[in-house]
Amino acid sequence: EPPEGTQKYKLPKGFAKSQEVFNLDRAIKEPPENPLVIVEGFFDCMKLWQHGVKKVVALMGSTLCPAQEELLRQHTTSDSHVILMFDENEAGRTGREEAAARLSRFAFVRTHVFEQEDMEPEHLTAEQIAVIFA
Repeated sequence: EPPEGTQKYKLPKGFAKSQEVFNLDRAIKEPPENPLVIVEGFFDCMKLWQHGVKKVVALMGSTLCPAQEELLRQHTTSDSHVILMFDENEAGRTGREEAAARLSRFAFVRTHVFEQEDMEPEHLTAEQIAVIFA
């Protein structure tokens, strides 16, 4: 964890993460029948990608911002399936609930709840990922 008052990631000056969805450019190339998995962080996204979940994006935080919602809406339909896989902590649970309510207006949304407190997608083993997405 970074020291208090320090950003967790060093991003380019002027980069507005609330305006972007990490890995969206790759995810939209995947078959439309595959579910779109939405996670919080870069490393969550990379971990799932490395283990074969190619239609995965990250919000770069636990809050779905309006611009991100619009980007996701542009690349989904009422037939689309979305899986929210946020961190299992207070911020993640709140963000998951809010995102589910907003995204369910234009896509089928399912949430994944981890059994263990503080669990994050980046901490999953290859075997656990295979079971979740079987």
